[in-house]
Amino acid sequence: MKSVKPPSSGKRTEFRPDPTFHVALSFAGEDRKYVEKTADVLRRMGFRVFYDKYEQVSLWGKNLYDHLSEVYGKTSRYTVMFISKHYAKTLWTNLERQSAQAKAFSEQKEYLLPVRFDNTDIPGIHSTVGYIDLEDVSPAKLAELIKQKIGPIIRDNFMPDSPDRLLAFLGVKAVAAQRVVTSIAKTIFDDFLLMTPEERRLLSVIAVNTCPTGPAVDNDMHININLLARLSGIGPRKAISLCSRLECFGFCYKVTSHDLTSKNKNILRLTYEPSRVAKELSGNLTRVVHGIFMCIADLLCPDCRLNALDRMDFSVLSTLAGFPESHKVRRSRVRTRKTQ
Repeated sequence: MKSVKPPSSGKRTEFRPDPTFHVALSFAGEDRKYVEKTADVLRRMGFRVFYDKYEQVSLWGKNLYDHLSEVYGKTSRYTVMFISKHYAKTLWTNLERQSAQAKAFSEQKEYLLPVRFDNTDIPGIHSTVGYIDLEDVSPAKLAELIKQKIGPIIRDNFMPDSPDRLLAFLGVKAVAAQRVVTSIAKTIFDDFLLMTPEERRLLSVIAVNTCPTGPAVDNDMHININLLARLSGIGPRKAISLCSRLECFGFCYKVTSHDLTSKNKNILRLTYEPSRVAKELSGNLTRVVHGIFMCIADLLCPDCRLNALDRMDFSVLSTLAGFPESHKVRRSRVRTRKTQ
């Protein structure tokens, strides 16, 4: 009997309290090659994975009997058991299995997730328990199934290695250009980490509500400063003050009129031009900032968007790491942009 991917409920996304590890992997050393590939994909997804090679320093000097009993019996949300003929014969896997089974019994929920390389019988794993047959399941596919089982999580200070949703939004297709934009996005993320939540929120409001001709034509983000005050709840003077504070990160601002014939200076213009980035790349920078905030706004509801900005969880920029929202998603806003 094989487990199947559960259908989406369509309900509002709920985040459970974070455990020490989102998933612990229990396996025999002979099966390490497959397990390590699975662990690597899970870590790229932003999950906290208990895999022995990742924990060499923390395991050093510990009483492994007590520590492994704690990991598999208390501090992991799920344990994935890689069943094989080797697993049944290993002393340490028996300890891990017994600890995981004790937790599954005490909590009376789906905690122990069996996957099988073969049909070896394992004590306590009944034939009626759903499992994944690994014969035709790649490590990447298994990682995706584990991701769906774990469900949405909050990742603090997380920027995915491959922000493919951002690249698609910007219309970047060439491999070399994707590498450049990904590098720029990580530089921007590092700057965001040093900002206050209020500064990031102000930038988000400017980016999402900027005049469409800004990023596309003028290579800036610009908005009527009185409209910005209404949308952000931050007065014009304070908004300008916050923009001034952002200059140390490479953001340049000015207040101008909308056209040369008007004397009313009520348009706030913002560009991102950090000096540490090569000049030949500068034409892309503001559009990348705009793209990051637009992807977050398009794919997350307002509450989840604020959570993502406050905790710096940018997993939604990646199909590998992110989860699509099941509530209040403004799909009509998603569109493709071309990076010039």
